[in-house]
Amino acid sequence: MVASSANVVSRIHCMPGTQKRRAAASPLRAIPVPKEENYVTASLTNAGQDSATKSNIYALAAGTKRGEFSTSKQRERMRALIESLDNPTKDPAVHPTLIGTWELLYESSGFPFRSSPFFWAVGKLLGEQADFFYSAHDHQTSIFGGGVGACLQRIGTGTLESDCVVQASLGVPLIGFSPIFAGYGSVITKGTTRTVDGDTIGMTLASLSTTVRQDDASVLPALNFLNGTTVPVGEVMNRITDGSSEVKMRITYLDDELRISELEDGTKLVYRRVEE
Repeated sequence: MVASSANVVSRIHCMPGTQKRRAAASPLRAIPVPKEENYVTASLTNAGQDSATKSNIYALAAGTKRGEFSTSKQRERMRALIESLDNPTKDPAVHPTLIGTWELLYESSGFPFRSSPFFWAVGKLLGEQADFFYSAHDHQTSIFGGGVGACLQRIGTGTLESDCVVQASLGVPLIGFSPIFAGYGSVITKGTTRTVDGDTIGMTLASLSTTVRQDDASVLPALNFLNGTTVPVGEVMNRITDGSSEVKMRITYLDDELRISELEDGTKLVYRRVEE
């Protein structure tokens, strides 16, 4: 509340000489009253906060190479960022925004190839031994400079297709780490999906199939016969376990550009929409 001029003059007369002169020389300043548009701006701060959070997610994902080289502190930081977002999309599992092509930006366990539902199924079968399998597969694909490239998910109505680029390399152990040759290919796994609830989709193990595509066919022509080979993963799964059982993916955040999903073991996957 702004003090009245009478009260101000009264306080000035009670001051010592120096303070009195300074106070008398200082003009009275009115307290600004917030305008109506300022309240509107304040109400939009949540949207601005989410935008800043998304920028931090992108930066952390890039800095840790999709989580492959993240420290425990960085993983905890990413978890906090993800959990701070407010999902703007109700029932994302059935929302049309889900349809499209999404590229993996981050995977919380450090294995980008787990974007593929093939590895969801393997993890379900192996249980507590799954981490050992993931580490062994990661080691195998990274020998002599190989590794996993871009990982895409193409989601349609009742379908999900994973497309992971893989660089395969061959070298001679104990002589050097430079590969004799290296080539690129893609491992494409697809299956049918159903809506489990408003934020979760499920894929039956029996519906899965995996196709190998050799992108650098000229590198090793002797292996070109593998190009386009489809492995009926679902049939194999059906022999090992109940093929009607499902692997599930929950969507915890969805907007026009960003999707965050969670697997049954709590693994977080961050995707950005891309145009092909």
